[in-house]
Amino acid sequence: MVVCGAMEERAPFELQWKSCPASMHPIRAVFAWLVIIFVAIAIGSNSIILGIVLTATLIATQGTFLFPTKYFISEDGLRAKYLIRSKFYTWARIRRATFYKELCYVCTRKKPSNRDGWSGMSIFYGKKRDEVVSALKCYLAEDVVT
Repeated sequence: MVVCGAMEERAPFELQWKSCPASMHPIRAVFAWLVIIFVAIAIGSNSIILGIVLTATLIATQGTFLFPTKYFISEDGLRAKYLIRSKFYTWARIRRATFYKELCYVCTRKKPSNRDGWSGMSIFYGKKRDEVVSALKCYLAEDVVT
């Protein structure tokens, strides 16, 4: 468990973990792969190139669910390494955090918006829920909306 005090009293710590939502929800993962295969066959039967491109696009859009993500919490900020890319937010850049049962959503906007999907990051706790929530609450600034 992470213990935090005032900002100047806090000892720096790092936390890293790996999470794969598909492994936490195997039935949903099987359904997702079945839909992807169905779409690939349906489109690929008309045009092989279009089928490959659209199937790859569909897999890429569902990548945060289907493939593992590595998360890092440090004094510098919050980093998520996905299959192809990574996101990094400094603690000063995070303006809003919403905590759910299986994940936390951090966003760079203070007010909810339709753009949250582009300016935010989903942080799946995996098996380290208590540690992650504690670390996030420790590092988030006091003016962050939760």
